[in-house]
Amino acid sequence: MIGTPHNDRACLGPLTERIVELVAEDEPSVIAAAERFSNLDELAGWMRTLPQRDDEGLPCDGPKIDECRPPQRFRIDALDPNCVERAGKFIAVGEKLDPSRLYRLATTDTPGGLHTFPTVDGAPVVLDPKQSRNALRAGLFRECRNAAPVQLTPAQAVDWIADLASEPAARFKHGRERLHCGHRAMRHVLVLRPICIADIKHVAFVLALAEREARMYGPQGIAIVHSTAHAIDRLDRIAADRWMSAQSGPRNAGPFDFLTAGATLIPDLNVLGSLARVGGRIAGNVGLEALKLKLATMGITPPVLNSLEKELNQEGLSLGPLAKPSPMLGSLGAMTPEALAGRWLAGKL
Repeated sequence: MIGTPHNDRACLGPLTERIVELVAEDEPSVIAAAERFSNLDELAGWMRTLPQRDDEGLPCDGPKIDECRPPQRFRIDALDPNCVERAGKFIAVGEKLDPSRLYRLATTDTPGGLHTFPTVDGAPVVLDPKQSRNALRAGLFRECRNAAPVQLTPAQAVDWIADLASEPAARFKHGRERLHCGHRAMRHVLVLRPICIADIKHVAFVLALAEREARMYGPQGIAIVHSTAHAIDRLDRIAADRWMSAQSGPRNAGPFDFLTAGATLIPDLNVLGSLARVGGRIAGNVGLEALKLKLATMGITPPVLNSLEKELNQEGLSLGPLAKPSPMLGSLGAMTPEALAGRWLAGKL
């Protein structure tokens, strides 16, 4: 079914009416496309391959929808369409392919300027390869939402954050796997399963990407990411405390043996060499955060560092900034560029 536009009805209303007329008339190019493709994904994929010819506003450039300001060119059979023509053709052919779906038009402001696009059952369809799914979703949110605040359950918020991060994650090597691991870890926290060390960098990866994409949604989008990160932080603390209290027996010291009686530290020189090379290449807080995370994977957790700092203080020595605890994952402190870059770097060691 072809429904009323999401917004800009003065322009998109007459355009929608024209599309409905063309569908009713069995316009030949619409029928040909409907016979060529078996589903909407194939149709959208084909339309993304078509070259773009922008509407320069020339009076004699094709038929126009005069109600639009400025008037918009609309050729249903165009093989070099502008965004209006892409959206109109998709809706017309989609109505023939699957009339059970709801097709509507929307226009929003994007980083590339005003852009008209179709939606299917409320979800934007990307027909211009220069546009991103997140940009269109955010634009639709800004244009069409009411004043009521967004209400999400914790699980919905985590899933929304992962979905928001999925588009940019696909551009990274192993990005989809990292997204899956981070999403899974955040879902586990909701049932009080602590985040394991191996998944910290994946959670940070998802949160960092989502926080950047959420800016397109405005203050509410950013608030969802930040409030969810805080909630994950608190739940992870609770889950970790429960896990620690349930453990019994000594833990393995890992590559370092810390002997409390003589305050003797026996290092694994190979590991120290690797960490020293990192510290030599990277200055400031980024290298410091990477070093802390790498030590944690070896069993040198903040409590161990704190004990060592106390022993060193008695002799007039100090670990310096290394003794300061890192910000908890999910806190605003953990979202700083230095903290996020440190987590990324730790994963490369």
